[in-house]
Amino acid sequence: MTPESTSTSSPHLKSQSLGPARLLAAALLFAVAAPFAIAQTSTMIVARAMPAKAKKGEVYPSLPALTQADIAEIKINGKTAAVTNLEPLLKGPHVLQLMVVLDSMEMIGANGQFDDLKQFFHDMPPNVEIGVGYLLQGNVKVAQPPTTDRDLVGKALHMQSREQAADPKNDNGNPYSCLKQLAYHWPSGDPAKLRAVLVFTDGITRGNGQTQAGDQLNPDVEGASQALQKEGILPFAFFYQDPIIPDPNRSEGGQLEGQTNFVQLAADTGGAALYDGLFAPSAFGPLLNRLYTILQNSTVITVNAPGASGKEMRLDIKAAREDIKVFAPESVTLGNVLKK
Repeated sequence: MTPESTSTSSPHLKSQSLGPARLLAAALLFAVAAPFAIAQTSTMIVARAMPAKAKKGEVYPSLPALTQADIAEIKINGKTAAVTNLEPLLKGPHVLQLMVVLDSMEMIGANGQFDDLKQFFHDMPPNVEIGVGYLLQGNVKVAQPPTTDRDLVGKALHMQSREQAADPKNDNGNPYSCLKQLAYHWPSGDPAKLRAVLVFTDGITRGNGQTQAGDQLNPDVEGASQALQKEGILPFAFFYQDPIIPDPNRSEGGQLEGQTNFVQLAADTGGAALYDGLFAPSAFGPLLNRLYTILQNSTVITVNAPGASGKEMRLDIKAAREDIKVFAPESVTLGNVLKK
């Protein structure tokens, strides 16, 4: 018996049987009322416009921010979700926590790379909190939790020597395992804040015993994508591989493998793959400027989602214009951002 059930044995209730006409009327009433009984959960989606012919995850110029007129329909689990608000991601009313994560196996920081990063930090508007961490043995070691103190974040950047990068103790332990761990153990987690991660790595999976053909999806990337989507985290993967391999005995994959993994990650999650050619850039500025433009042109769409809070459901957004498509995660967790 459910909590809503009522016992007919109570002496205060008069036993009545429903005739065929009453049964039919009750059934019709339920059929009419049922659609309105579906929970409507306020849910936020970070999306951006892309050229209509662009393939998911590929590098294309970022288009201007979406407007209400650009969106024809949003469906969650096949049901229409009404749009209630559109706001900018940067310089908007919502706080964005951005974790910047460096690969412990790479010698990042030479030739002014950290200067480019610090400039990127200072360019971020006040509604962005920034943290720093390192990929280490399947986890993200947090060096600085998200904060608005740009100087404090800059001090958390530490360049590793060649010996440190080659030390087995500093093995990243699979960058996608690290991202999965970060998704479920976000530092200073606040359900009222949006989340994104900027990860610097070559994107190669090592020592996992998996064979990957060119036309197959990487299961490690798939696992990280699912975790990031479930927790509402946008990943931005910045391709970096030391020009000088720290350890000639280290098993190195190809640059194309890592970048292919990045494209898969971006396609699933609504993030972006940041690279320019097959080799790591010596200066980070141009790609960081590209990321700033992506963030600047991203829109926070609030919808009334049909379903209960906490459920992860498929997301489909149809553009109202033929020259664009709306790029967003493949799924969304309802009620993913809660008000304080």
